[in-house]
Amino acid sequence: MASPLIKGKHTSDGRGTGNYTSKLTGLTRNTTYYVRAYASNSIGTVYGDQDNFTTNALLPTVSTSSISDITDSSAVSGGNITDDGGAEISALGVCWSTSPNPILSNKKTSEQGGTGSFSSTLSGLSCGTKYYIRAYATNSVGTVYGTQMSFSTKKCLLPTVTTSKTINANETSAIAGGNVTSNGGSTVTQRGVCWSTTPYPTTSDNKSNDGLGTGSYSSSISDISPNTTYYVKA
Repeated sequence: MASPLIKGKHTSDGRGTGNYTSKLTGLTRNTTYYVRAYASNSIGTVYGDQDNFTTNALLPTVSTSSISDITDSSAVSGGNITDDGGAEISALGVCWSTSPNPILSNKKTSEQGGTGSFSSTLSGLSCGTKYYIRAYATNSVGTVYGTQMSFSTKKCLLPTVTTSKTINANETSAIAGGNVTSNGGSTVTQRGVCWSTTPYPTTSDNKSNDGLGTGSYSSSISDISPNTTYYVKA
């Protein structure tokens, strides 16, 4: 408040004439204060010219939460902002990398809120991979990071695929296909069907190449012999 009075916050710095120094304590960070010197005698109190200053804000304080719910492609962590440093929290979340000491330029989550605990889901991770994470918090002074933690996602698995029913079979060709319902935690780099005149064909037999990724696909089987039984597997 402008024009402060001795009935408000004030120091008491002795008696008499001459220069004196006062120390103002118990101030709040990032706050503007108005100050005036004062002197009192038996007649009353008089004030000097008013001055003002603003106290500094500090970096926030944040800790990294433990890691849970680890899968082959995601995990859950978070943090706890115990002090905003006297300035509004403008960004918070968790950053991660396959190298130590991740920063904001790496992968990160962006959460909403101020001081207190928060949770973050880390997604799009690679299976069987070690990651380093740190919670972060940003205010007008800058960004601070919590203690680094690390974890490894679950190991990669084989993809899951089913074989579609063979249709449009004639003397020399047929249509088959499949459906990749899970990539096992890693990108499917090849898919198709294989066929043979003996049961349980493998990729060492005849095969098609029908793209990559999950989902349904169609395969053309050609160069087969008339009046012959073939076995097909996606």
